[in-house]
Amino acid sequence: MSTKKALILAAVGVGLVGCVIFYAGFAGKGKVYQTEQAVYGSISEAVDTDGTVKGEREITYYAQVTAPVSQVDLQVGDEVSKDAALLTYDTYDLEKAYTEAILQVEASESGMKAKIQESSKNAAKYAKANADEEAYKLLYAWSRADSNYVNQDQYTESYQIKCQSDSLQKSIADKTKQSAEKTAALAKMEDHNSEEYRKLAKEVADLGVDVASLQKELAALPNGQLTPSENAHLTYDANLMEDISRNWTQAVTDAATAEGQILNEEQKKQIQKTHEITELSADNLQETLQKAADGVLALENGIVTSVHVEKGAVVNKGTPLFTVESTDSVKVDVELSKYDIAKVEEGQKADINIAGSTYAGTVSEIKRLAVKDGTDKAKVIVSVHVDQPDDGIILGLEADVVIHAHENENALLLPVTAFYSDDQGDYCYAIVNGIIVKKYVETGIESGEYIEIKNGLAEQDVVITDAITDDAVGQKASY
Repeated sequence: MSTKKALILAAVGVGLVGCVIFYAGFAGKGKVYQTEQAVYGSISEAVDTDGTVKGEREITYYAQVTAPVSQVDLQVGDEVSKDAALLTYDTYDLEKAYTEAILQVEASESGMKAKIQESSKNAAKYAKANADEEAYKLLYAWSRADSNYVNQDQYTESYQIKCQSDSLQKSIADKTKQSAEKTAALAKMEDHNSEEYRKLAKEVADLGVDVASLQKELAALPNGQLTPSENAHLTYDANLMEDISRNWTQAVTDAATAEGQILNEEQKKQIQKTHEITELSADNLQETLQKAADGVLALENGIVTSVHVEKGAVVNKGTPLFTVESTDSVKVDVELSKYDIAKVEEGQKADINIAGSTYAGTVSEIKRLAVKDGTDKAKVIVSVHVDQPDDGIILGLEADVVIHAHENENALLLPVTAFYSDDQGDYCYAIVNGIIVKKYVETGIESGEYIEIKNGLAEQDVVITDAITDDAVGQKASY
């Protein structure tokens, strides 16, 4: 790649004057030099280079599904149009998988509903069993109270009879003892006609009557046992409590069994989430099937630069299929040296020549990382956007590029042949009052022939353009 400098110079006011004046035969005038005068004019800096035509966007198409390729007819260099079908898939296996997924969703939904319905039935059973348990508990309490009441009455009556019997038996024993004592006393008395004997005999007789009466009263006491009615009542209560106890136990068992089969909220959520996962799987398969049915369409106009797949191949999702460079948006990549890159900025205009056709361009990007060229020199890649590309542009061709860099329409100018450089900067040799003087200057834009003077010279200053060294400084000169 070569870099050239182009000059657009238009004289403003007084043109550059080339003075070649020879003085001969005049002693003391000094040596005659070829000179130029500094004058104002227009100067522009251009970078002339070349590069390669490329699409600004390079699109690599990847497989969106895992499926066999049923049709692909692409070769490197083929031109493709936006929305054109580039590849189609065989969708048989995906269609079958989607059908199975739909059936799984239906089965999952039915299973979910069945589990929830069964849970609701068990909840109802649990509620009924709990209610029955409470009812049997109350009935048992009532029956026990009734049975206890009957037994308590019988106990109270038996206690009272016992107390009466004990009292009568004690009285009988006391009177029998008294009668025996008095009878013994009578037996000892010899005078049976005495008043004492008769009195004592009467007491014995009265005691006998009392004992007989008490014995009769004792014999008349109830035996303290249950009556048939009471016995029947207690038997009924016992049987009823047995039935209640059995039903109560069954209600407790039914409640525990039903409770264990009731779904809690977390279990219901889990069943719902499992069903949602099945639905999501079916949705993903439907989306995949749709992508496979759509195939691969061109996203924009372009040229195929690489192909990685062929008809019949089974591609996995994410596999690269082919690459297309855009022809809707085109650029030329050029490599610039460290000298030229300082002159270039993004947004600068350029002229691009591709296969004999000229296009307007704009500097669109300057890479921030230098690369080595074929001669192992560092170069910076600059992209020049083709403003209005057409069908005549062929990607991969070499293109000539002229980048219009800086411009100044009113600059003080001198030929580049008048300038030198050393450690202190740029300088030139001027003739001031017939004497050679070395002047350091500040330079600006430089073209192939002229350079802008920013400081150090004035308009109409005469500068020597012949080769010269510092040895001539201070000598007389003419022009």
